[in-house]
Amino acid sequence: MTDEQAASRPDRSKAIAVEAGLDLLKTEGRAAAAAFMEDAGVPLAVIARVLNEPERRRTTAQLAPLAPPSTPECA
Repeated sequence: MTDEQAASRPDRSKAIAVEAGLDLLKTEGRAAAAAFMEDAGVPLAVIARVLNEPERRRTTAQLAPLAPPSTPECA
């Protein structure tokens, strides 16, 4: 994650909740997505933005987990 991405997503758990809410939007609809995100503690302004302004959503790639570099397996 770059410094810019970290600054734009200071609360990773809420960012993950938003992504899960957007998945619910596709399957269960707008009300279910909004309720899920609200229950997860996502601010109402953020919920409104992601539901009403899809062009302003951040990409899922910004949520990629921070994994340590892989090491070659010993043979």
